[in-house]
Amino acid sequence: RAWHSATDGNLYLSFAFRPEVEPARMQTFTLWMGVNVCALVAAFCRVVPGLKWPNDLLFDDRKAGGMLTEARMDADRIHDLVFGLGLNLQAPADGWPAEIADRATSIAEHTAVPLDPNKFAAALIGRVLDAYATFLDGTYIKTFADLWHRFDVLKGRPVTLLQGTREIRGTALGIDDEGSLLLRLPNGHTDRFRAGEVTFSRK
Repeated sequence: RAWHSATDGNLYLSFAFRPEVEPARMQTFTLWMGVNVCALVAAFCRVVPGLKWPNDLLFDDRKAGGMLTEARMDADRIHDLVFGLGLNLQAPADGWPAEIADRATSIAEHTAVPLDPNKFAAALIGRVLDAYATFLDGTYIKTFADLWHRFDVLKGRPVTLLQGTREIRGTALGIDDEGSLLLRLPNGHTDRFRAGEVTFSRK
């Protein structure tokens, strides 16, 4: 997939970690980092973003950033993690391309706070490193659910989950303790999904 972002004034970061933790915790890692990125944006920019499970940062249902985690692991250990993120701090000077203008945005378009990319990056790096420390020691569990609930843009909305060629429709109900998406299906049953791409009708 293409990521459109202006040459200057935006933020792209990758963090390399060696956690040596059990693979079962991988599911919550990106989500935990995502809520911390949102919390930093909210505090620094005085505007509250939203998170679309599992890894998109939104304003008014338009994408301003995304996160991705890749790992090297074996059956019982995650050995290496790379957490990457890209954030649109500013809109392109000549505007968004027509094909994405209705679904792309930047942080600056939603806040009156002047954004210094260097100061913002320094604050974000500090937040990510702190979040990683609490992930390692397990204390993140105490605040994970509350933070996710604060930024979750899907809960209560009709969504479609894409898994390859399979489409699953339902109402988003948040996430479980392992970071899986909870969907109430048309038959009334609730099911959980560990992976997939979510689409929804924008407000």
